[in-house]
Order: sequence, then structure tokens, then C-alpha cells
Amino acid sequence: MAIEPELVKSANEALAMAEGRLEPAAVFEPATVDVAAIRKAQNLSQGRFAERYGLPLSTIRDWEQGRRRPDRAAHLLLRLIEAEPDVVARILSSSE
Repeated sequence: MAIEPELVKSANEALAMAEGRLEPAAVFEPATVDVAAIRKAQNLSQGRFAERYGLPLSTIRDWEQGRRRPDRAAHLLLRLIEAEPDVVARILSSSE
């Protein structure tokens, strides 16, 4: 099995960053998103919120309890849910 040159390059860059020899090209640090407030504005339990938007319940709990932060894609999804919850739920339910 041959190792792709791009994978080797990426691994070397990651090691250099971990060792402090290289700065990351870009770091995404989203503004804090209050998942509990978004959920509570819709009068949904954690379980119903997770089910409605196709998210793992454990992830909702982790976000709300500060154990994890939403990544960039999740952050954008949460902002969409906050702005247009019914549209997002409709789109997600029609894609199943």
C-alpha cells in the first residue's frame, strides 16, 4: 500500500504545528453559540431537538454542558436553526 504524498505532507505539517515550529494557515474560532437558548426558544427537550434536526443527543448534551463546541459546519447549522427552525426541519425531513 503506497502512502499518498499529500498525506505525508499533511502529517508533517501537523507534527510541525504540534511542536510549535509552524503556525496553522487559518484557525476557525466561531462565536459562541448558545445551543440551549436556541433549543428552549422552540420549547423542545434535548431529545426532541436532537431528533428534529438529526443530531446525536449526546452531542446536544456535550454542547450545552460545555464539554465540546460545535465545529464550523455545526455552528452554521445551528445559526440556520436559530433563524429558520421550521425551514431547516422541513428540509431535513424531506431529505430522508
